[in-house]
Amino acid sequence: MPRSTDKAPARTRMQFLSEPRQAALAAVPRDGTLGVDTCSREQRSLRALLALGLFNRAGRWQPHGGSAAWGLHTLVAYDIIVSAQFDQLVLITDVPHNVAPYLLPRLDGVTGLPGLRLAECRGARTYLARHQPSGARLVITGNRSGRWSGSPRRSPRWDFLSDDTPLSEAEHSQLEQGPEISDEAAQLLGGLVCRLSARDPHGRWAIGNWFSDPLDRPGWTNNGDVDRYEKQLSGSGHRWTLRWNGFPYSDDVAASLTSAPVGIPGAVAHTVDDHIDVRLGLAVLRLSGLRAPFRHTAEGAL
Repeated sequence: MPRSTDKAPARTRMQFLSEPRQAALAAVPRDGTLGVDTCSREQRSLRALLALGLFNRAGRWQPHGGSAAWGLHTLVAYDIIVSAQFDQLVLITDVPHNVAPYLLPRLDGVTGLPGLRLAECRGARTYLARHQPSGARLVITGNRSGRWSGSPRRSPRWDFLSDDTPLSEAEHSQLEQGPEISDEAAQLLGGLVCRLSARDPHGRWAIGNWFSDPLDRPGWTNNGDVDRYEKQLSGSGHRWTLRWNGFPYSDDVAASLTSAPVGIPGAVAHTVDDHIDVRLGLAVLRLSGLRAPFRHTAEGAL
């Protein structure tokens, strides 16, 4: 039975992250906080690596996709609810069989997230995966509750690399070529992943899975001169920059990372010219995207 003290933070997670009730109850820690960014070191590493894959897409800024050209950027065009838990990251989607092939490397050499392996399948719609280098767990499920049960069963795809398959030379190279990420920077980058579907219940900001504006605000048009899906996440150590075209507004991304109650504890945002810098300790994530036409002035907002 869920702990009664979990209900208030679980409700907040449901309101801000669109998380289903069962998943939210399973995710909140015992200390009464939301726990969105409270995770193991292994999880923090996995989430930062996911950010590199999700927010890098080949285009004018990086013709060859940079060091994270793994094809994961397409996933930000899917409706995915992220349930961030201490020792696992759960991706809830109506199309798990479409999402899984982008993440899980295959026998034919098609890459996904380097080092991710299929551990087992549960039911007809849940993939349990493990990231070999870190040992972190990732779950892709089509169950609306965000939960799963039952005995392991045969995967609907025979070509995913299994948990006993060692890293390939290509994966070793991909991971070794990746930049160093400080612990505080990893929290910021992982925070982007955990808030893919975040939305302020009062209608002040929304992320919209990085492809649409759920609040339907005026002020954004695409005349065909730019690629609305182009993205580049670059940097090393403490300093990082995320550039993108289209949605979401950079003000909204900053608010999702810093605004109470869903923001990363200790993270603050400052406007610098036409950019927004989100700081956490020594780490800085510069957000370079379209500014919102209307900016609210509530606590934690810009």
